[in-house]
Amino acid sequence: MINNQAQRSNLIILADDNHLINNCNKNIISEILREFQRDDIEIVCVNDGIDVIRIFLNNENYGIIKFLITDENMDYMNGSEAIKFIRKIEKMKYVRKLKIISLSCHEDYSIGNEIMEAGADFLLMKPLSKQSIKSLLENNNLLL
Repeated sequence: MINNQAQRSNLIILADDNHLINNCNKNIISEILREFQRDDIEIVCVNDGIDVIRIFLNNENYGIIKFLITDENMDYMNGSEAIKFIRKIEKMKYVRKLKIISLSCHEDYSIGNEIMEAGADFLLMKPLSKQSIKSLLENNNLLL
């Protein structure tokens, strides 16, 4: 899943069970990384929250994860469940808080509130646009 070279660089994790959306999001993030001249960051695409947790719990990966972008609706483990799990582990291990961007296609405010209560730092509506993610990354220094 992650190559040896990437273990010495930085990771961005994209989680979505729709491969087309994951590839589209990967292309958007790749364009932004090129604009910022960040060739030290690898984008890792996964299919669900369980895969996110596997990467997160790998001690070799944790310190190099720049941020996570996760869809809310995924099979096996959704975005909010994965976020809650990550936040519990962070508290138990007293480690830095991972920046998490959650994506949702729901316009229902209660779902957005649930996502934020789970521990997401940011919420963006689908479809992800280059401008929305670039603004968020720039304004919150997520690529430093």
